[in-house]
Amino acid sequence: MGKRKLSTPNPDVISLETPSNAHTLDKDYNGMGVVYVGHIPHHFQEKEMRQFFEQFGDILKLRISRSKKTANSKGYAFILYENEEVAKIVANTMNDYILCGRLLKCLYIPMSRVHKDTFKGASRPFKKIDWQGRARVERNRVKTSEEQQKSVKRLLKKEKDRRRKIAALGIDYEFPGYAAVAPKPSSKTTFPEEEEMDVA
Repeated sequence: MGKRKLSTPNPDVISLETPSNAHTLDKDYNGMGVVYVGHIPHHFQEKEMRQFFEQFGDILKLRISRSKKTANSKGYAFILYENEEVAKIVANTMNDYILCGRLLKCLYIPMSRVHKDTFKGASRPFKKIDWQGRARVERNRVKTSEEQQKSVKRLLKKEKDRRRKIAALGIDYEFPGYAAVAPKPSSKTTFPEEEEMDVA
């Protein structure tokens, strides 16, 4: 049974047909090596990866690709080694290595194919964002009067469409619905309070 063909993700990796240019790292990182690591275990974060892969040599940069929406790992990462030969050894040694039940896929990437923004933000510590907490706060906040009226209009429109569909089916059915209890906007006109005049 042959090995699965490894496809490297874009835009971190330049295609083989793309020549070296200003979008790659081959000029500023001469002599260094980059390793692509795929099929990373979910609990294998930056700290664990650095501790594990530093046994081969000094790591200059490490970045796990993450979802912008959930901040969860996408399952692959890029490691920049100080020495190109070390990177090649890591790719050959760790490819098809079983780690925590996952079959790692490692590949050495020439600098002429590494995008210049591959390690952008790699030096910043990872901070998980509580998206559920933010959504909960936003959902539970007190709405303004304008937002409440907009919500009421939306509910009334849906109910009106529902009544029209029921009538189109030839069903004679009346129900109070939301229109009977929906709060109505105030018809009173308010005026700003006039400043009291000083009486001499």
